[in-house]
Amino acid sequence: MGTAVSGGPPPAPEGRRRAADLAWATVLLAAIVLPVTPTAAWFDGTYTATRDDLVAGTWVLKLALATLAAAGLAIRHLRLPDDPAPPASTITPAGGRELLAVGAIVVLALGLRLYRVDSELWLDEILLRVRYVPLEFRQLLSTYDSQNHQPLYTIMARLAWLAAGGADWSVRLPAVLFGTGSLVALWAFGRRVTSSAEAILAALVLAVSYHHVWFSQNARGYTAMLFLAILATSVFLRLATGGPAMSRQAWLYGVLMALATYTHLTAALIAVGHALALALTTPWPDPARRRRAAWPVIALALSAILTVCLYAPMLPQVVRQLSTPTMAGVEVEWTGAGWMLTEGLRVLSQGIPGGLVTVVVALLVLAVGVGSYWRQSRATALLMFLPVLVTLLAVLAARHNLWPRFFFFAAGFIVLAALRGGFVLVTTVIRWQPRRIAILGACGVAVLSLLTVPRAWVPKQQFQAALEFVEGERQPGDVTVAVDVAAHVYLMRGWAPSWGLTTSLPMLDAVERSAGRTWVVYTLPARMRAVAPALADHLSPPRYEAVRIFPASVGGGEIHILRHTPVPGHD
Repeated sequence: MGTAVSGGPPPAPEGRRRAADLAWATVLLAAIVLPVTPTAAWFDGTYTATRDDLVAGTWVLKLALATLAAAGLAIRHLRLPDDPAPPASTITPAGGRELLAVGAIVVLALGLRLYRVDSELWLDEILLRVRYVPLEFRQLLSTYDSQNHQPLYTIMARLAWLAAGGADWSVRLPAVLFGTGSLVALWAFGRRVTSSAEAILAALVLAVSYHHVWFSQNARGYTAMLFLAILATSVFLRLATGGPAMSRQAWLYGVLMALATYTHLTAALIAVGHALALALTTPWPDPARRRRAAWPVIALALSAILTVCLYAPMLPQVVRQLSTPTMAGVEVEWTGAGWMLTEGLRVLSQGIPGGLVTVVVALLVLAVGVGSYWRQSRATALLMFLPVLVTLLAVLAARHNLWPRFFFFAAGFIVLAALRGGFVLVTTVIRWQPRRIAILGACGVAVLSLLTVPRAWVPKQQFQAALEFVEGERQPGDVTVAVDVAAHVYLMRGWAPSWGLTTSLPMLDAVERSAGRTWVVYTLPARMRAVAPALADHLSPPRYEAVRIFPASVGGGEIHILRHTPVPGHD
């Protein structure tokens, strides 16, 4: 008898195999004949995209598509020897009551995320709304002038913006949908690695989490990364354990990780974490296990090829942006691990009942949960948490801005581990119906967390409210000056054409000498102290008095309104 082969579903009929080969051959031919100059002209990049950028990007696109077609043809004819059949699945189909519970969580989550979704946009959202959303789709495919640009999210935000008739709040709708979808993805993933009860509770706790609601109303790609990371991790877990339809699973993983990376470049580090998890848990001397690792390796390669295909038209700009230091020559506090730890604790304390004390206790419970997952399955634990460590080390090594939001993609896994830790501790300490008490305790945590959600509805920043306040308080002869970030925002929106916009201390001095009273509007004081320390000192009392501060849910994003009243005989 011949050696059995596998690597996917039963062989397709010869006609379907030929059609698939023909499709990949067509992609290869298209890559070869794709005209460079007309394609570059069609992309018509804006801002930093030069014609040379677009020509180089088109060449990259041709090579990437050719590589993708070759990979597709090779995988079609790939034959891997049979692996031992994977263990029978212990996952039971979800019952009606479980589906009803998940449906209720989704409805609750959607309501919490749509409420006050029309509050003012903050700085990063304004950049998205003004700079990128109005671009044509062909321009969005070829524009990368800032690391704040998140291509997949921008494309979806433009679709939402067009569908809503150009309303500002519409650019947040993709974040709402991805955030809500991530709850279902987490529940489905949780059912693979833990009990149904813990999976449902994880979705519930995340649904009423201050942080999850905040990010789900933030027109950025972080909820998309969370959604895609959960799905990709689940697929990679299937690939690592073996089973049917491995070819389709490999392509699915490649697509999911490519889309995640197309949302935010740091998502590539998730795939690196998965690769390291595979390397650390595969017994390479065992030929059968080594062959089983072939499909995860192929999936990782496909994710890399597909990512290059998506980024190809803008890849020269991406390389230039990544190689250009952020705020070169300026000493900033937000690139160090110490600042990130402090900021992370501050953010967590803001959204967890009990503040810092609860955060410390939660971290201890989380450690117990991670240990429990480690004992259950090292591969699962590493797939869930190794990407977090990889991201931390990579960002530290690059001395990049170390924002806590870079780790939001792991929020679902963190909640699962925290719940597991709680269940383990309750089971260890309590002997009378410990599981029921643990479930009630988790529901109590969810109720307390729900009480913090209104903090997420505080406007992220209030530039327009500050403008209306100053305009209502100004007197004849007064002059208003917006400085640093506030100046950029008011200039982009065109809201205050009569205001002065500057980061120059001499210009502000000149305004003070010529005006009756001088009003100053600014935000993000930590940044201003870094880029314009002399100006920050100049705005200190007693020269300027604080008139009003508009609160913000973005850290440091309060809008400060100051006023200088000249004293006769003094500068």
